[in-house]
Amino acid sequence: MLHRRRTSRTRKGITATALILLLIFSALSAALLSGCNSKRTVTGTALGSYYSVEYNGKNSDKEIEALMSVLDADFAAEGTGDIGKINTAPVGEPVKVDEYTFAALKLAFGISTNSSGAFNPAAFPLTKLWRFAPSVYTGTASSLPDAADIEKAVLISSVSCFRLNEADFSVTKLVEGAMLDLGAIGKGFAADRLFEIIDGKGIADAGATFRVSEPVKMYIQNPRGSDYVAEATVSNIAVSTGGDYQRYYFVDGKRIHHIMGKDGYPAGYFSENPVVSVTVTGESAAICDALSTALMVTGYCPEAEALLELYGCQALLFTETGYYEIGDSPFEVTKGVKLN
Repeated sequence: MLHRRRTSRTRKGITATALILLLIFSALSAALLSGCNSKRTVTGTALGSYYSVEYNGKNSDKEIEALMSVLDADFAAEGTGDIGKINTAPVGEPVKVDEYTFAALKLAFGISTNSSGAFNPAAFPLTKLWRFAPSVYTGTASSLPDAADIEKAVLISSVSCFRLNEADFSVTKLVEGAMLDLGAIGKGFAADRLFEIIDGKGIADAGATFRVSEPVKMYIQNPRGSDYVAEATVSNIAVSTGGDYQRYYFVDGKRIHHIMGKDGYPAGYFSENPVVSVTVTGESAAICDALSTALMVTGYCPEAEALLELYGCQALLFTETGYYEIGDSPFEVTKGVKLN
């Protein structure tokens, strides 16, 4: 993941898991934003992580907090908000959702289609089966799901199991047991909306998925260590990192992580050199968020290159033994970096 460093004080009240997800960034000058004396900072927790917004201009604190409260409730796969209602609704019963939820689903379904399911907002049956759902995840496990159960879960883990109706902002489940999860795009969607609230001037950080307008120094965490494997100075950009080290457990010495592949197993499960970290840069935090997950599934291949080109993004992929760059990524890999 990317990390964030504060020079004047450290963040308090954040869980150890959230700290792992932090972006460490530092200002290139004494004033990160113009008019430093009037800079405002709003922080809180939502979407299973933290959020932080730094901006100048009119006081938008309450609008920021209200947005994150709505998204936190409506995007929860097991909650009583929009996605939770869809997941528990009977087959064939339309569920009307908030405009934000519908916009996020529409974007997510489009990326899923364009990535041939590598990004899959309907993978929650698999997420639950592999014990990564928030209600059951403990970071430990003694066994893996049965192959037969995995095959059954794959059949109901598809966006084709749902119908979106833009006329009334409704979502209808078409297959029993199908469930949605916006976890792999929700923080990026939130960062984009936060950036709009602050008029595109400042830093919107939603669980380490970023939209920034001013020059910022960023570092990519070593997925197998505490140091950094790449760095960049970026501005007017969105950045998101996905990896196999954010939510995982070990069974018989094998790392089992939360990003599900199209075959129903964790991405790279059968690979001798799996992708372990992906950092995507582009204009939209939501798209970068989703594509960082998609490329964990596809790995480095022509399909990944085409997907990034389609959305005007760049990526830096780290595997167990090396790295790949797709497009003109602003990140420079640390010389002599070693992942193992």
